Amino acid sequence: MFKKLAFLIVLASMILTACQPAVVATEAPVVDAPAATEAPVEAPVATEAPAKVWTYADMTVGFLQTGSEGGWRAANTASFKETAEQLGLNLKFYDSQNDLAKQVAGFQQFIEDPEVDVIIMSPLEVTGWEQVLKDAAAAGKPVILSDRRIDGFEDLYVTFIGADFVEEGRKAGTEMCKLLEGSEKKNVWELVGNVGAAPAIDRGKGFRETAEACGITVVNSQTANWSVVEGKQVTEAWLKESKDVQGIFGQNDEMAFGAIEALKEAGLVPAVDVKIISVDATAGAFQAMLDGTLNVTVECNPLLAPQVYEAALAALNGETLPKWIPSQESVFYMVDPNLKDIAAGRKY
Repeated sequence: MFKKLAFLIVLASMILTACQPAVVATEAPVVDAPAATEAPVEAPVATEAPAKVWTYADMTVGFLQTGSEGGWRAANTASFKETAEQLGLNLKFYDSQNDLAKQVAGFQQFIEDPEVDVIIMSPLEVTGWEQVLKDAAAAGKPVILSDRRIDGFEDLYVTFIGADFVEEGRKAGTEMCKLLEGSEKKNVWELVGNVGAAPAIDRGKGFRETAEACGITVVNSQTANWSVVEGKQVTEAWLKESKDVQGIFGQNDEMAFGAIEALKEAGLVPAVDVKIISVDATAGAFQAMLDGTLNVTVECNPLLAPQVYEAALAALNGETLPKWIPSQESVFYMVDPNLKDIAAGRKY
């Protein structure tokens, strides 16, 4: 009986064990350790090379001169050559020989010349520059105008350095009014520079603004191309037609000198019978005033090179300049008691 009971207990235990769900051994899930990360590397900041700082010694300047029409221009040329040597800059000089086509060709040569950094020009005429100015801009070569302006295209050149030609004409007109005050007649002849040049256009305009306001009549006006010889020839031709003239306005000294010679040969006394005013105030004009043959000369300063080279250097260094930098000028009189001392101090 006991054995039978023990058997039953063992059998029940086996049945209970068989009914339990099997326990499957599982491994703990493997969790990847976080990947080791390096500190972020910053991309190098792109830095521009410092801009070149130009000096006079670095510069090569291409200078287009008009020609050599008289003492003023000779002094102007000397100013550019002497100042370039003093500053230590390299100057390439081009004489346009008073020929517009040659000046344009010279401009193009400077654009194509790899040594030329900046172009300076005294333009023969106010028009004809659009294409070469655009070419210079495309080549990255700054352009500076010296002594004479052009029409328009201010965005294509850096600056103009020179006189106010209209104001020079106004000054001449004002002085002619003073000289002819009280005169019964006020007939004036005008000797004009080359047609199309800014000083010829502007001086004539300014002269009329003031001279005609006091009753002066410009009865003759003709180009004499800044020349002594042509100034004399034109005046001689007028004198053959009539000697009814009270004043002569020479737009530069040389043309006035020619008129003085023509008047003498015609039996008239310059500066007495016919009042004479010129523009430039060169040494020759001072001598004429000391001789008593020229009444007044209005200054047009030719010694522009220091101002022009300073502007050229500023342009190469990226500075912004005004579109016009005026030169300082005066008026000189035959009757000035200090005239001899003033003349002795002139550099041109």
